[in-house]
Amino acid sequence: MRTKFFLALFVAGSMIFTGCSDDDPVNPPVVDKNYNVKEFFSNSREKLVQVIELNTSNLPTTITLDGGTKITIDEGTFAITGSFTVEVIECLKPSSIVYSGTNTNYIDGRLFASDGFLFIDVKQNGTSVDKNLLKNMDVEIPVNSDRTLTMLWEGVDIAGVDENQFAWNELAEDAILDDQFAGGRMEVGANDAGFFFFRLGKLGWFNCDIYWEEPAPKTTLTVTLTGGPIELASYQGATGYTCVFFHGYGDLVVAQLYTPAGTNKVKSYDDSMPVGKTGTLFAFTVKEGEFYLAKQENVTIVADMEVDLDLVKTTEEAIQAAIDALDD
Repeated sequence: MRTKFFLALFVAGSMIFTGCSDDDPVNPPVVDKNYNVKEFFSNSREKLVQVIELNTSNLPTTITLDGGTKITIDEGTFAITGSFTVEVIECLKPSSIVYSGTNTNYIDGRLFASDGFLFIDVKQNGTSVDKNLLKNMDVEIPVNSDRTLTMLWEGVDIAGVDENQFAWNELAEDAILDDQFAGGRMEVGANDAGFFFFRLGKLGWFNCDIYWEEPAPKTTLTVTLTGGPIELASYQGATGYTCVFFHGYGDLVVAQLYTPAGTNKVKSYDDSMPVGKTGTLFAFTVKEGEFYLAKQENVTIVADMEVDLDLVKTTEEAIQAAIDALDD
């Protein structure tokens, strides 16, 4: 009887130990085959969004975001009455730019060093209101450099080789409600309180920045991707799975490489990367619930530069940690 008792304990203990194994073939980890880079960006943006609940009866008012940005809304700014929400993505760090699915690319083939940018949406009962406003909103972004003058741009989808991508463009005429403003480039100065101040007559993506390292010599960076599944992602992962970025140290620069250059190859805009600048080059793929990452730090740009990046299978947490590390 004692032998049978100890044998039963041993068998039960073995079953418990086996059941707790991470490699249990009976209960393998669940993989969401529908989780792609589109869902990765959607979840990341959701964490970035700051939601402020307001009522038209309480206008005018000034809201202050987590990063210090201020938005002043006047009475009669929107064609609604009653309660509403202001939803803002505030991009003041490299990580927030990547998580938002955007970049610091200018539509004409150059790159920007940003002084911070925003996405602003206003909703009533969960539905976005007309993005064209009845009055301008005042916006102040904290000055975090020694610059006292920057320029204002708006974000647009652009037609890529196969799919749309994201870049910054000159302001449309309706960006600011002013009879004298016909669209184009606008300089923005710093006020005495230490903010870049501007007005907006519409909602959407808006960016304060200057050209990156003008007039330093420029070159083209070409990256060959190997390893995991490779298919360049379009804007915010609408199609494809793979994203490639270069973060320039010392600047709020997150250049996205999205121009195909051959099989499993992608390049920067032609003659856009400043020779001599150093940064982190990285790529990640999210496809069918699996994650791949490649990262090289302290990459110094040289003329006609070509780099190999090998995507290695990893976890979502590792990709997030690599993105968060850009802020260091």
